[in-house]
Amino acid sequence: MWENSKVGAILLMGGEGRRFGSDLPKQFHRLAGKEIFVHTLEQFLQCPWIDEIVLACHADWIERVQKEVNGRIRVIKGGKTRQESSFLALQRLKGVDVVLIHDAVRPFVSTAILEDNVRGALRWGAVDTCIPSADTLVFAPGKEKIANIPLREELLRGQTPQTFRFEVVWQAHERAVQEGVVNASDDCRLVLALGKEVGVVMGDEHNIKITTELDLFLAEQLFRIKRKRALEGKGSVKGKKYAVIGGFGGIGAAVCSLLEELGAEAVALSRRSGLDLTRPDSIAESLKRVGPIDGLINCAGFLVVKPLALHAPQEIEDLLRVNFTGLVIACQKAQVRKGGHIINLSSSSFSRGRKNYGVYSAAKAAVVNFTQALAEEWPDLKIHAVIPQRTRTTLRSHNFPQEEQASLLSPREVAEAILALLQDDTTTGSLTEVRKHYALQKP
Repeated sequence: MWENSKVGAILLMGGEGRRFGSDLPKQFHRLAGKEIFVHTLEQFLQCPWIDEIVLACHADWIERVQKEVNGRIRVIKGGKTRQESSFLALQRLKGVDVVLIHDAVRPFVSTAILEDNVRGALRWGAVDTCIPSADTLVFAPGKEKIANIPLREELLRGQTPQTFRFEVVWQAHERAVQEGVVNASDDCRLVLALGKEVGVVMGDEHNIKITTELDLFLAEQLFRIKRKRALEGKGSVKGKKYAVIGGFGGIGAAVCSLLEELGAEAVALSRRSGLDLTRPDSIAESLKRVGPIDGLINCAGFLVVKPLALHAPQEIEDLLRVNFTGLVIACQKAQVRKGGHIINLSSSSFSRGRKNYGVYSAAKAAVVNFTQALAEEWPDLKIHAVIPQRTRTTLRSHNFPQEEQASLLSPREVAEAILALLQDDTTTGSLTEVRKHYALQKP
């Protein structure tokens, strides 16, 4: 494909995650149910013209990474710096003609970008993936005073991959070692130090690098948009059977209606059908009657808005049972077929406790945590949490009667987000936030 050139790729994943603020390095955090580096690796594996892939990994995580890979992939111990990791990986790729060097925490790199990089490297010898800057950049040595404001039109933001003819980048690294350069920020800098040209390949705003929790949040949004586009027009729920707890009102009723429109069987469960979420035996019996299902959607909720001091003990108990404990038991007792789905509804209040309904908020936060854990515990199922913004339901209007109705989501909008997850057989463990007029995903 590339003039008989042999192509290799290096994924740099030696980071320790200090900027991410976590003991777990950022490349191992989960994005839509998979570790970030796995998403990135899959983008490269989709290119059959890449002959070899080397993962430069922190020594403490090599064993974990090796469990995830096979075939044309090699895992090596990375260095103390990015520059050293690149050089160690290049030593394992002698014999290739072109090498792509990419951050393992850029999971949205496209096949088009990878192909453009190889073409550019064959033409120029070295290329960098770049995008225009929407912001004005200033030059401020010492970060105290601005010395210069360059023309924005002449500045680009660098991404990865950076791609090279092998002999060019090898010579650049050898020269750096000879001259005592040990911590260059990227490989193109070393090539420029040789006096060689570096061409530009246009990247993509979606090709983000995940280095902070905010980046991970944005990545979840991008992943949901990508998945939604891929699922448009699909009707994979046809002929399947779903149990919808809380299915006689609000979001649950909208889910049942939409499922039936698409040819699925929706079994609504609530007090009207004899289900009592405060009693484990009632939950087990109700789900036993339903029998094997392709999915469980937990939509039930119970909200009381008043100061904690005014709550009766039984009221607190019911809030916890309906909003959390009953959901947990339903997940445990439901007979979900292998490959099926569990969708648990949380609330936008899960991220921060709300005055006068702290017990409810705490229960919804627990739903998110439980869903993430269950997705890892039961890999044969697709398990997600859906987090609607304020929604126009009887529960909402009863507790907040003064709200402007036009500002609220319709139950149908939330149901459509749930259906998109039920149509997806590829991911698990996502937290899908549904906002007015659009649906986004949250880490």
